[in-house]
Order: sequence, then structure tokens, then C-alpha cells
Amino acid sequence: MIDPTARLEDGVIVDPLAVIGPNVEIGTGTVVGSAAVIGANVRIGRDCNVGAHTAIQAALIRQQRPDPSRLQHRQDGYGFVFFGPGGHLKVPQTGRVVIQNDVEIGAGTTIDRGSLRDTVIGEGTKIDNQVQIGHNVTIGRHCLLAAQIGLAGSLTIGDNVALGAKVGINNHLKIGDGAQVTAMSAVKDDIPANGRWGGHFAKPTRQWFREIVAVERLVRDGSADQKGEGRE
Repeated sequence: MIDPTARLEDGVIVDPLAVIGPNVEIGTGTVVGSAAVIGANVRIGRDCNVGAHTAIQAALIRQQRPDPSRLQHRQDGYGFVFFGPGGHLKVPQTGRVVIQNDVEIGAGTTIDRGSLRDTVIGEGTKIDNQVQIGHNVTIGRHCLLAAQIGLAGSLTIGDNVALGAKVGINNHLKIGDGAQVTAMSAVKDDIPANGRWGGHFAKPTRQWFREIVAVERLVRDGSADQKGEGRE
């Protein structure tokens, strides 16, 4: 089902049961999989691959190499004003999702459209499966995001950043260029460029490792048990 106002260049392949909404633009060589839904005003560049059952709203997806990704986007970011017992007021999400060249996005990943600014995925970034990216997040170029990462809103992530599986990062933080975060870490502070951080809460890995060794030494020597005697 293709809306008559949609503009598809020659060579676009649309598989059965796909839905393409009003004013959509799709470049040549792009494949739209079965039962995919492309919402109004979405622009998709050339040589993209939109997987089956994918839903895309409010997105700008630039030219990519063949078969780069499967994309799945929620239309709205998670934005509410707290009103207490009477309920909550939803904040309008008016930004877009902008996906630059050569980005790969795994199955089950959700990217929230921006509220105050666009959500941007930088050129060459590779995102694994089941990743949550909040509204207003900016991810730089050539980053690597492993599975089940959670990025809260309004983060700024620099270029060439690597995040291990199940990393969680709090909102409004800045992760510097070249930083690396160990899997299953929880980040609540800014990370400087080229920082190597890990833990819960995350800190420089050398400090984290020293703390782990110190605790293990206390347990091994019995110091921790002795200090805890008589407290209960």
C-alpha cells in the first residue's frame, strides 16, 4: 500500500504487505521488507535495507551500503511532566530521527524521535540488537554499541566510542571521543575522551579493579568479617 503522494525512485523494491505513507521519499536501490510500515514524511536514502515488520516514523535515513541494517523506531520519545496522583502530561515530541550514512541497526532496537532536538546516529555507527536510544541523543561517527544497551535522553556520545553489552547511561551526560565502557556498567558521570571505564557505578577501570582487589583481600583475610561482628 503506497500513498499516491509518496515519491519512490526507480529501482526501489517494496515487498508484499508493506505500507508507505504520505510524502515519503525513498531512494533507488532501497528494499522495503514485507509488512514494514513507513510513516508520513520519512525520507530514506539510496541502497538502504528496511527489514520485514519494521516500523519507521519521523526519520531521515541517509544513503547506506546494500543490506546495512534492520531498522525499528518508535515515533515518540519518553517525555512526561510529573503531575502526581492525578496523572502525567505528555510532552510533545516534535524532533526527528536522523540516521547518517553506513549505519547498521540490529533487530528489536528502538530509537526515540527527538523532543527539543533531533536524535542523531552518526556515520558508520554499528548498533546491535535490542538497544534503547532515548530522545535527543546524539551518537557520533563510527561508534560500536553492543546488545541491550540503554541510553537515556539527551546524551551526547562522541566519535569512535565503544559500549559493551547491557551498559546503561544516565541522561544529559557527555561521553568523549574514543571512550570505552565495560559490559554491564552503569554510567552516571561524564566520561572524558579516550577514557576506559567500568563498574556499577562506572569509574576508570584501574580504580575499579583496585577496589575489587581490595575488597577481595578483606574477605580473604577475614578483615571484613571481623569488622562486621556484633553489628546485627
